[in-house]
Amino acid sequence: MVNKSIIVIVLSCIGFSAYAGTTYTSEELNRLVELGTPPKEMPEHVDKIKPAPFPTCKLAINNMYKKVHGEYPVEITGNGTDTYAIKVWTYDGVAMTKCIDGNRILSGAEYE
Repeated sequence: MVNKSIIVIVLSCIGFSAYAGTTYTSEELNRLVELGTPPKEMPEHVDKIKPAPFPTCKLAINNMYKKVHGEYPVEITGNGTDTYAIKVWTYDGVAMTKCIDGNRILSGAEYE
């Protein structure tokens, strides 16, 4: 249940359609990311910072990665001893989730 909540939070954090930005289908995104030409992004903005012990945070984010992988492109962008981060390309922007310095940080960016 918690993992589904995290996915919903991440995907809803970047609900930029009200701004009439560019949107893509999951098929288009998978192709663009696979070719190494993902959509250009606006500057990243932080949506939420929540205290979270690193092991718990990493497990939650890794579970989200497993659930989203295959539907939308997702990439592990940081994997260190005290840092873990993923990036998910969704229809209207990207969502980034990070475990850093004892915090879980949710951020996003709209496509140009």
